[in-house]
Amino acid sequence: MNRLYWIILLLMMAVAAHGQMDSTVINLKNVVVTGKAGTKSVTAERTRINLSATMSSATGSVLEVLRSSSAVTIDGSGQVSIRGNGNVLILVDGVPTTLDGLGSIPAANVQSIDIVTSPDAKYDAEGSGGIISIVSKKQTPEAFTAMASANYGISNFMNAGVAMSYNFGRWGMRMNYNGKWERDHVESELHRRIVQTGSSLDQLIDAAKKTTGQNIGLNVSYKATKQDVLTLDVKAGFPRMNNLQTMHNHYGIAGATSEKVRQTDITFNREMVEGSLGYRHIFEPGRREVSIMASLSAINGHRPSYYYEQTASAFEMVQRSESGGHPRIAALQFDYMAPMGRGKLETGVKMTYRQNDIDHNMYEYDAATDAWQLSVPLSNDLRHREYIPAAYAMYSSKLNGQLTIKAGLRLEYSRVTLQSDKDWLDEASDCYFVAPNLVLNYRISEPWQLSLGLSRRISRPTYPQLNPYINLIDNQTYETGNVHLKPEKANKLDLGYTYTGQTLKVSGNAYLNYTQDYINQIAYLDRDILVMTYINGDMDLKTGIEHNIRWSALRWLGIDLGSNIFYTHSRADWHDTAIRNQGWTTNTSATLNIIPLRGMTVQAQYFVTTPQYFPQFTTKTIHYCNVGIRQQLPKTSLTLSALVTDVFNTRRWDISSDNPVYTLTNTSRNLSRVLWLGLTWNFHSYKPLGGTKKQEEDRSVIRLGE
Repeated sequence: MNRLYWIILLLMMAVAAHGQMDSTVINLKNVVVTGKAGTKSVTAERTRINLSATMSSATGSVLEVLRSSSAVTIDGSGQVSIRGNGNVLILVDGVPTTLDGLGSIPAANVQSIDIVTSPDAKYDAEGSGGIISIVSKKQTPEAFTAMASANYGISNFMNAGVAMSYNFGRWGMRMNYNGKWERDHVESELHRRIVQTGSSLDQLIDAAKKTTGQNIGLNVSYKATKQDVLTLDVKAGFPRMNNLQTMHNHYGIAGATSEKVRQTDITFNREMVEGSLGYRHIFEPGRREVSIMASLSAINGHRPSYYYEQTASAFEMVQRSESGGHPRIAALQFDYMAPMGRGKLETGVKMTYRQNDIDHNMYEYDAATDAWQLSVPLSNDLRHREYIPAAYAMYSSKLNGQLTIKAGLRLEYSRVTLQSDKDWLDEASDCYFVAPNLVLNYRISEPWQLSLGLSRRISRPTYPQLNPYINLIDNQTYETGNVHLKPEKANKLDLGYTYTGQTLKVSGNAYLNYTQDYINQIAYLDRDILVMTYINGDMDLKTGIEHNIRWSALRWLGIDLGSNIFYTHSRADWHDTAIRNQGWTTNTSATLNIIPLRGMTVQAQYFVTTPQYFPQFTTKTIHYCNVGIRQQLPKTSLTLSALVTDVFNTRRWDISSDNPVYTLTNTSRNLSRVLWLGLTWNFHSYKPLGGTKKQEEDRSVIRLGE
């Protein structure tokens, strides 16, 4: 695979050296070149994914769109890593979100996704792995526009949405509604053997997942004067997910065998509200301005759960639980930008407050009394509070025609408290963190540019990682948190280059991410029970090279290639047990865009991820292919699309482990091969009399000479 990658690169560079540019010159003083929009653009600091250029957005899943970046890997539970590093900060329109996954964010309402690998001081220092910044669609410059779309995945998935944008006078407004319905089927097989006792578990799992979700958004802007702008952004979401899971367990303990069939019925109900209110005063556009923003993200969660065991005649309920969680994130931020010498100085202060209150009550059925009894060890009432004041300063300048610099420093303090009335828990911890950043860009010649990036990041433990109470996975496996976890701290280095030719763009980054006290999940044995918990490891090292290539020498053909090759070395010690894992991983993506007819695009995407290395387990190679076609109907506002995900039905999640505590193999797969049919309708789009000047830069336009 790697050899083929380099051969393709050399061939494209050879063709590009002799190719001609298919373009139109509009303005000789400020050249504007119009070309095909790529699925992503890459710089030293970030990778931007354009959702309008990738057909994976038809699935409605932001996760599927993220897979087009070779910097991103996604595990079987949907957790995202950047360059092999987890603990990623997720921002929606610049605001941290309480959502614990990306599946609840509708792709139809997303303009672009930035994968920020070298964040500057303006960002929160949180996220040792990096930042995923999601930018929602905003108002358009036209007086009124509207769009409706629907995608149907035969015959288990569906998503649809409608959006309207309206500008009148000083006001601008955008409203959107999105809904989805999914019915997935997951099959898993697990084999585990405890090294110390020799006990074993063979488990077959069949899960039926039903998901529904509704999202509503409103974005309003008001220009009080040419210098004063007010913005209001409100989002509400109502995701629901039911997981009906049947587990066929075969136990081997002390030479004896037994079987038990267990069923769990868990429903996740959430009501989410996120909003921000901002004010900006512009003294000089792009040079001097002041802004203030207040934001809030809140979720009310309810999780009724029922646990059954099979008897001779039917399933009988043996346990049930009632849970409720209420995560909150509130922030107030003040920023000021002013010219300084040949550059500009940006400063700001921010106060962030995070909390999560949860009550979890587990009940067990007592056949002797025919009553439900509260299980104290499996119940909790944890209260989590976190206060994070921060201040930053950053200077950026173009020192000469070739060298630009961006240097900043961010200071953060955090105080975390954990309290519980049931267990008389009262824990508090404090942390001071200094986060410098430096980005240098040096243009050697017109097509060539070199870059250097240095940054320092922190990941504070999340609520599930801190929760010290027991979560029952099955009869032999428990999960618990660790109140004594410390934040993990990462030091990051990037060395990159970019070649931008007429038909070929190539970018590469050599990077190093060294993390101390890294947070990871491990397992240990406690009286024949395998307990999953979280610890601070000694160190975690990720180093590698990422390449991205975009070739568009032909009017009807475009190719995007991405490859991320990195080495992992992790080390931890737990209960006198040394935990080690290391190895090389390659994550490769290839996108082929063909335009055979006017208004038609055919897109094929292929993804390969070789084994990944985690502290106590290793994954197997994952590969799959997506193929889609999109046609805009002539003289109409209709666009039709068809997409087949996982064409060859090869996507699956395979892990294995051979450590001092246990040996394990686990295979899982879901409904990944799906035929999607889509319809998009842009209607009632007009401009006010005299027309309006386009305010947002078209992402398919490259601007030179500015």
